[in-house]
Amino acid sequence: MSLSERTQVLLSLDQRRRLERLARHEGKSVGAVIRQAIEKYTVEALGAQDDLAAIFALDLPVSEWAGMKAEIIRAATP
Repeated sequence: MSLSERTQVLLSLDQRRRLERLARHEGKSVGAVIRQAIEKYTVEALGAQDDLAAIFALDLPVSEWAGMKAEIIRAATP
């Protein structure tokens, strides 16, 4: 991965200390820990958005809420 963009982020003292402790524990730089966290967060968050977009793209038949609720109750009732 080529690193070419610089970003400044203000952290609390506690956040900085936790990052430093984690970086030491993992044998990484604080920057590497931050990049790893950003990668994990953005992949998960955008993946969830992609999943929702795929569901909405199905264009499934939808009724008004009262009708859908009644259908759900009928299907769940033995």
